[in-house]
Amino acid sequence: MKSVVTVLGILILFFTDTRAQNVYIDSLKKELTATRSANLYFKLTEAYRYNDDYEQAAATAKGYVAMADAQKNNLEKVKAYGLLTHIQLNKGDYKLAQQYLDSAETTAAISKDRLVTDYALLAKAVFYYNIDNNDVLVTLCQQILKDVEPSRKDQFLMAKCYYYLYTVYTTYNDFSKSLNYAGKAAVSAAAAGDQNLLSSAYSALAVVYPYRYDKEKKQADLDTTIYYSKAAGDLFFQYPGKVAAHTYALARMNLCSYYLKYYPTDDPLIRQAITDTLQSVLRVVAKGLADNEDIIASCYGILGAMAKRAGDFNQAKGYYLQAKQALDTADKPFYHTRNTLLSDMAALCAAEGDYQKAYDLEKELLNNNTKLFDEDQALMVNKLEAQYQAAKKEQEVQVLKDRARSQQKAQRLYFGLAGIGLLGAFFMFRSYHFNLKYSVEREKKLEAEQHDAQTRLRLQEEERARLKAEQELMELQQQKLRDEIMISQLQVQHKNELLWQLKEKLREEQPVNIQQIIRDEGLLDGDFEKARFRIQEVHPNFFKNVQERSVQKLTSLDLKYCAYLYLGMDTKQIAGLLHVEPKSVRMTKYRLKQKFDLDKETDLIIFLKGIA
Repeated sequence: MKSVVTVLGILILFFTDTRAQNVYIDSLKKELTATRSANLYFKLTEAYRYNDDYEQAAATAKGYVAMADAQKNNLEKVKAYGLLTHIQLNKGDYKLAQQYLDSAETTAAISKDRLVTDYALLAKAVFYYNIDNNDVLVTLCQQILKDVEPSRKDQFLMAKCYYYLYTVYTTYNDFSKSLNYAGKAAVSAAAAGDQNLLSSAYSALAVVYPYRYDKEKKQADLDTTIYYSKAAGDLFFQYPGKVAAHTYALARMNLCSYYLKYYPTDDPLIRQAITDTLQSVLRVVAKGLADNEDIIASCYGILGAMAKRAGDFNQAKGYYLQAKQALDTADKPFYHTRNTLLSDMAALCAAEGDYQKAYDLEKELLNNNTKLFDEDQALMVNKLEAQYQAAKKEQEVQVLKDRARSQQKAQRLYFGLAGIGLLGAFFMFRSYHFNLKYSVEREKKLEAEQHDAQTRLRLQEEERARLKAEQELMELQQQKLRDEIMISQLQVQHKNELLWQLKEKLREEQPVNIQQIIRDEGLLDGDFEKARFRIQEVHPNFFKNVQERSVQKLTSLDLKYCAYLYLGMDTKQIAGLLHVEPKSVRMTKYRLKQKFDLDKETDLIIFLKGIA
């Protein structure tokens, strides 16, 4: 179901739409001016958020909080804080999002209304969804649904929970549950009257069915995919302003992706359908969709891929250049889209024989990958910090609950002691019994205090152990990333050397068998990919261990030889990979034995396998 997850990446409901004003938003603002209704505040805030207009969304939500506070309406106040939590998560501000979530939970704690608690739990579910904690997310959604499903008293709340569960089980490759929750999300969204949510639910259904079609090849599943994909986009025109332009664009681009994947593009009708659909998307985003360069580039990228598949390289190149121009003029980097585009452009140039241009594009792709890695690493650090703070907060809450229970016990103990004292004054003849009881209760109190102190000490020890484990995990992850980069650099270096040699031969007009080179490189790429998988997944600390066991500093070329030898490649294979003579490989193996301070009887390959 990994292909489903890939498509899912552009279907996430809660980060879509446009900043352009529309009739729906204008009508809500006009109604809100006349009637300060909580429902209008909620709808207008969500509309701004769908439009990525986070400043207006936050300002409206704060007004929503003030109105609910003035009316002492805890339900609407929790809804407003939940929206503020969601807005800050969309902006990537996990710290401020946590503060608004705390406000929602504090408000819910003083209310006896179960629906207030459910909306606070929804805000919490949104938070854990954004920090990639699926286990807690599922628990929270199931807890909400257990309360609201029997009475079906809040369809919007149900639709949100169903959609989150759909995303989780799609990630888990659980087709039946993904389909079940996507269908329920669509039914509840329709009942709630949230057309943007309904459009996303239809797109979710379109994502699920191809998984079964890929396995069983039933035409009905493919027809259902196309039906829901079209329905998701059609809602944009059926309900003007109520479906995000971004949601519409993504639904239509997914539809084109299904056409490209499952239908023959040499069919004029299919080609025309894809072209017309993408032109419709380009017209919509041209009307004021904020940060639309990513969508524009994706549309032209799909058109370029279709032209390349048809063999029209000139038209494909034109589309790719339009896509790159859109990305180059964007305020945001859009690294993922740029990666796909640069890879397609490099492949096109190589197919045309323009190897210099292909080489330049590969260099640009490598630079873009580095920036993407930095961006992903920063995002991962932010999420890990948010996860840590959330876990720390949960522990603090539990400690406070334990402390409150201890205080209640202490209060009861004090009342008991006071009673004993009063009874002792009036019943002197019972003083012996009362004094004995007092001593027993005093001992219990001391034991309780000692237990409380031991509990705090244990929690501190557990906290230190957890922090140490997290630090070790981060170090392992960083080491794995460094190893992966080193492996990728080996392959890129090999490709660069091949391109340089090919360029020199072409410049010197030496005879070159391109097809033979491509076949040889295909075989070498296969060997390298197997090496890459085994080193990364089976022995992620290989390079670190090798460096530690060496008595002399190893160069990057030494590490490359170590990797090849560890994987069991013989002298001829290594010579082919590095384009050197077998004699040079044998000399390097001899130098490596010296650097590891090995005697003549010790086999270098056995030694490397022993330290992996």
